[in-house]
Amino acid sequence: MNYKKYALIKNELSTVFNFVSVGHKGNFRKVVVYSPTTNSNVYNLGFGDLKYDLSKKKYIIDDQIINDNGDIRIVLATVVKTVYEFTSVNPQITIFFRGSDARRTNTYKRAIMLNLEELSETFDIFGARMIDNNKIIDEPFDYKKDYDGFLIKRKRI
Repeated sequence: MNYKKYALIKNELSTVFNFVSVGHKGNFRKVVVYSPTTNSNVYNLGFGDLKYDLSKKKYIIDDQIINDNGDIRIVLATVVKTVYEFTSVNPQITIFFRGSDARRTNTYKRAIMLNLEELSETFDIFGARMIDNNKIIDEPFDYKKDYDGFLIKRKRI
């Protein structure tokens, strides 16, 4: 994505990425985590603000918060940068992601649509719909359709 991106700090396995959103409402620590699902070939992309939960006495990722920090394009471009890095280390893995609500899922759809040509050079992109028992059906991404989530896989070269 041809946008400015934040600097990333990542773990050795390229499964956890941290960065700081800097905007007109302050600085917010963001985290992107790639975690395995029940399907060993699919990892979930989790994303949100890093928060300390006093009741649990540990850090959590809050994917419900709205910072409205004025840097959404930079934040999303940085998250996409992690997709490139994660899949360069794990090219066989398919990534599943969706928003924590319909509005955020639609924001991700719009970001894919606006950058589809560039993203399609490296990735196969699918729209996903949930059916009974959380089973996922997918189809090639079509910006005219609504989806419950998305699947991205690095193309084989």
